[in-house]
Amino acid sequence: MSLKARALPSALALLSSIESVALAADFDARGYAVFEPAAVVTSSFEDGETPSIRCDEGCEWNASGGGADEELALHGSRYLRLSAGQAPFEIDLDLPRRDASYRFRAWVRHARVWARVVLEYASNRPTEAGWLFPSGRVTSDGWVELASNPVSVSGSELQAAFFRVEGALVDLDAIEVVPEGGYEGGGACFGATDPACGPRASCIAERCRQNDSYLPLLPAPEHRQSIARYLMSRIRHHYGGQYSRANYMPAALAEMATMEQARSASEYWAAFGRGVRLLHDWHTSASSALSTLGSARHLGVCFIEGRADLTRDVWPSSPHRADILVSHVAQAANMGLRPGDRLASVDGEHPIDWARSLVGVAWVYHPATDPDVDADFAEALRSLIPLYARSFSVVRCDGESGACADRTETIDVKTIPEGGSGPRCDNRPAYHLANPPEAQPGDITIHHRVPFLPWRDRVLDSSEVEAIYGMTWDNLYGPVLSPLFREANAFFKQNARGVILDHRAGNGGTIDAPEAITELVRPPFELSVGPGFMPVAGYDGPATLEEGKLLFERFRVFPSLVYNIGSSSADPDLPVALLIHRDGSASDWLPLGMKGAPKVQIFGPHETAGAFSSFYQFAYWSRFDFQIASGDTFTFEGKALIGHGIEPDVVVEHTQSALLQGRDLPYEAALQWIRENLK
Repeated sequence: MSLKARALPSALALLSSIESVALAADFDARGYAVFEPAAVVTSSFEDGETPSIRCDEGCEWNASGGGADEELALHGSRYLRLSAGQAPFEIDLDLPRRDASYRFRAWVRHARVWARVVLEYASNRPTEAGWLFPSGRVTSDGWVELASNPVSVSGSELQAAFFRVEGALVDLDAIEVVPEGGYEGGGACFGATDPACGPRASCIAERCRQNDSYLPLLPAPEHRQSIARYLMSRIRHHYGGQYSRANYMPAALAEMATMEQARSASEYWAAFGRGVRLLHDWHTSASSALSTLGSARHLGVCFIEGRADLTRDVWPSSPHRADILVSHVAQAANMGLRPGDRLASVDGEHPIDWARSLVGVAWVYHPATDPDVDADFAEALRSLIPLYARSFSVVRCDGESGACADRTETIDVKTIPEGGSGPRCDNRPAYHLANPPEAQPGDITIHHRVPFLPWRDRVLDSSEVEAIYGMTWDNLYGPVLSPLFREANAFFKQNARGVILDHRAGNGGTIDAPEAITELVRPPFELSVGPGFMPVAGYDGPATLEEGKLLFERFRVFPSLVYNIGSSSADPDLPVALLIHRDGSASDWLPLGMKGAPKVQIFGPHETAGAFSSFYQFAYWSRFDFQIASGDTFTFEGKALIGHGIEPDVVVEHTQSALLQGRDLPYEAALQWIRENLK
């Protein structure tokens, strides 16, 4: 039997060397692991000691080792081999029934995994978890040590504990649980800023969550500065385009620089997360296991930007923000709200200002690149409120009389029911095509769901003589959808006298999809180049339009970078109305390519997200990763587009009075224009 070398530092130490903690299993003279004497739980899957293991249907596991041709175990003679794509495995842990703090450790091989210890409690206390990350130690035959930060376990309330791992094909060995750190029981809290949680915990969904339990390990002092500067260099060299680098990057880098003074994992990685969020970009985000925490309360209400034309004397409007109105509701947990009611404030602030204030704490924070666009925040309010708010204030109205209350009503978040799920929020108060997907008789808004594939049919308000058709869809993934868009083009040219394209939940995709749609309405043209990565690292963008034109000419020789719109078979006489609202990435390129065609008008409340970039993704272990926008888009005129959303040709806002009557004003404006311009 060959021997393994002792565990050695690896490149993983760049992001995760443990600061001054006892190492996990030591190694004997033969190179095999020896558990720490203080461990309260150990498991290495030897004969007769394999614990209870659960996995989803179709997954497989077996305790391997001992054969002459098999790989060596880390501890003893056997290890667990798991195989099931991304299906999770659960291994029971028998933890002591006392309140204590533990560090969880395990060794894995052959895969980057998501690994955590799940703690289920018998009381109303929600399930908690401790996530494991590489410690920086590996063996010469590929075992990687994973460890958690100290995790507090309320053993007196514990109902079940199990180790959960997700990975395509992974070997697992030498699980151990070692007491370490002081017990912090967490506790109830209320609102994102509740001081009860202290500086190293976050109040999420009414519970203090110990941040260290969800974040990577604190790098050792000798690596802390270099890791922070390495991550900052990724931003400095690769992030953004002309507008975003000038307007967002300085504040983000200043925030990340504070990582060097951090003294805990939560301080260190929270500073990094805040820095990424301060980059303020639709394509940019930082994710951690904290991003996965949800609330048991589900607010069955969708909010939309608009104009509170009936209640501005009850609650003043902001000069800088749209009012927030109820678009549509679910049958459950709607708090008695109805379309046309107004969300006046959240915790005393304008709802959008409140949502933007979460930049320091919410890993789910997602803004548009264009600073004037709030649509992502408005759409997210229904989930952000149960997670982070204490209360919200509304002004109720009556649909039959059209009258509204003369005062606000404050609703405590704790009164939102638990369980259930809300409607899909997509900035469409109603659907307007025949044969809606999954509709219930007499009510097309109960499911309020647009399938991945475009939904095309005749407009409900159109007669057969008018022959106005439409398409409703959210995604622009070209490899699948471009053939369907070209098929729709042919159908519209053959059958329609006017077309309404409803893309008000524009999730983006790939640029070949908007290219296909523009073939309906305009002749061929090379409109722009991009999204591409930077010409050189750290490029701040063209100083003049002439420099931008030179970039356009330089990159147009690469077919994959050219935004080729239109077709020689376009129908210039067919009127097409495009409805936009929350649109980013490829859904920015769509209105860019449609705008200016002879018989096209774009309708919406404001410009698109301005996410004219590509992006890099950096994926780490256990749900910790980040994504940054990179590059810009340059038009044939030399303009750099990132951060500048495409404005509608006709600005149309929703109003309280219209929503109370069940009206959809952007759609009505589009329909009226189509009727005035029928082919």
